[in-house]
Order: sequence, then structure tokens, then C-alpha cells
Amino acid sequence: MIKEIKNGNETVFRDAFSIYSQKLYHYLLLKARSEYLANEVTQLTFIKLWKYRQSLSESIPLSTQVFQIAKTTLIDELRKEERRKTNLQKLSTNENIFKSATENVNADLHVKDLQVALDKAIDQLPPVRRKVFQMSRQEQLSHKEISNSLSISIRTVDKHIQLALQSLKPVVKNK
Repeated sequence: MIKEIKNGNETVFRDAFSIYSQKLYHYLLLKARSEYLANEVTQLTFIKLWKYRQSLSESIPLSTQVFQIAKTTLIDELRKEERRKTNLQKLSTNENIFKSATENVNADLHVKDLQVALDKAIDQLPPVRRKVFQMSRQEQLSHKEISNSLSISIRTVDKHIQLALQSLKPVVKNK
């Protein structure tokens, strides 16, 4: 049978396929635990058997050679499948990183937009109120320090900050 296959006899090759394909499929199904993979490797085994028929050994039984081709093909296919899974995981990770980076960029843009809007709104406050607010929020001075620095009462500082916050609240809500 091996000699005939080596000589390109397609009828003998079909006979070999008929004899070994079901046995091979069940063997591969046990090993791979996947009908798809067992079927795929069975087909690939016989494709390789025909393609490399010239290298078949006439001293080794055909069944042994067929099952050896199947084993190596199965190993190759399992490795390919593992690489596919790894690549999918990397792709998924990259998508998550990209999504996270995009969200961070969007958040940064939102913060910058909000800061621009707040700066604009602060600039529109009356001069003393703007100064009190900036000293309180940007320079982190206490109400007493602001009071002393501007020579106004602590109550006036409180009132300016309260009115500034009321003016700025709609800007924050709209952004």
C-alpha cells in the first residue's frame, strides 16, 4: 500500500483514507476534545500524507506513519490555537488600554474645558470679589488672612466667597 501511494496511486490513497480516517478522527477527538479540531487535523493529516508521500518509509507500517503525522499536526494546530488565544488576549488588553487612554484624554479635555470656563467666569467677577476668591481658593489663604490683607471684615470675606461660588456654580453644572 505504501509503495502504491508513493507512486501516486490515488485509488490506493482513497482506500487508505477509508481505512484510517474514522480511527484517526476518534483518536484525535480523544486527544483534542474538539470535534472541529479532530476533523481539521484528520483532513490535514491526509493532505500531508499525500503531499509528502515520497518520504514515506516502506519499513514502517502505514498506520504508524499516519498516526505520527496526525500527532505532529495536532501539536502544531494546538500551538497555533494557543497563539491565536494569546494574540486575542493581547488585542483585548490593547483595546482596554486604548479605551482607558481615550477616556483619560476625554477626562483631561473636560477638565481643561471646565478650567477655561471657570477662569473666564472668575475674570467676570467684580474686582474685590475676584481677589477674595483667588486668595481663598488659589492661594489657600484663610478668611482671617484675607481680611487682614485687604482690610475688610471676615464677614465681608465670607459674603464675597459665598457670592462668587453662587456665580460660578452654573458654570460648573453646565460643564
